[in-house]
Amino acid sequence: MNNKAGIGSFFHQVNADDLVDFNLNEFIPKFKLFYTGRHAIKFIIDEIKLTKDISKIWLPNYYCQHVTSWLKKCYSNIYFYEIDPFSNAENLDLNTFSNPRDIVILNNFWGIYNYNIPTSKAKAIFIEDHSHGWQSTNCLNSNADYCVASLRKTLPIPLGGILWQPNSNKNYKNNLIEDFDFYENWRKIKLAMHLKSDFIRNKNDDKSKFLDLINQSEQYLHKQYSPIKLSKENEELILRFLNKDYQIYKKDNLKFLLKNLKLNKKFKVLNSKIDCTFGLQLVFKNREDFNEVKKTLITKDIYPSELWPNNKERDDLSYLLNIHIDFRYNLKHMQHITTTINTIP
Repeated sequence: MNNKAGIGSFFHQVNADDLVDFNLNEFIPKFKLFYTGRHAIKFIIDEIKLTKDISKIWLPNYYCQHVTSWLKKCYSNIYFYEIDPFSNAENLDLNTFSNPRDIVILNNFWGIYNYNIPTSKAKAIFIEDHSHGWQSTNCLNSNADYCVASLRKTLPIPLGGILWQPNSNKNYKNNLIEDFDFYENWRKIKLAMHLKSDFIRNKNDDKSKFLDLINQSEQYLHKQYSPIKLSKENEELILRFLNKDYQIYKKDNLKFLLKNLKLNKKFKVLNSKIDCTFGLQLVFKNREDFNEVKKTLITKDIYPSELWPNNKERDDLSYLLNIHIDFRYNLKHMQHITTTINTIP
């Protein structure tokens, strides 16, 4: 496989002009940008708290462990509800959340979840997280009260988050504070992306520096709890990549994979007739099979991510391995993924 950095891990620096355009304004005309999806969630919860006494903030019991921990540090009234992240939302009755003083965070799992959100007055406030479903059908046509997403999961930018209110033209005041330590953290990630680009182009052979910069950044973000005002320069960079079509590349790559992958009793491949998933999603029942497949992939320079570790083991499918299939990769890369997986007994 002719790809020095392998398949996966964080984005390297790319040119926005090389990506296919997308008219986001057609679906989301009004939005507010942030540095992270977590900042967007905290911002809107705090906005709601200005006019309403919040009773409970509900999170799905299967969710990103870092976001869960971060929100628990910010709020003392966090509760959890049961959900099957590997099925669909049909069996989840959101009418049970009937307290208007509650906030329920919904997760658009892998870009293929479609919630039936109540419209009655006797309901909670629903915030839908589209971090792993950016540009999916439900993301662009959500009926939640508010929507958020961590954009850096999909866009090749150092950091980025977004908040919008479907069917609303509300503007939010830019009343956030500056934080130069946070801006330095952005610069670290931007430098790491630049160094990774140089690595791919054979301008350097040292992975350690850009990997160390990314690790430093992540550790910083886990312990930083306040939404920060976007600098003009950083906002312009996010906007440069926001109106690009990221689904078109994933759809082509996933179509090839689903056509050519063999059935394997060790895992299930998540799929949808309507949308493509966030990546190639392999779901496992037991940890041993998960570890075996992950190890095999890594030996072939395919670096998957686990979404998400440390969640409670379930009776059925419990572990999700995500293989990146975004705009960085073409059908030759998909063939390499296919060949690797098909050799697993």
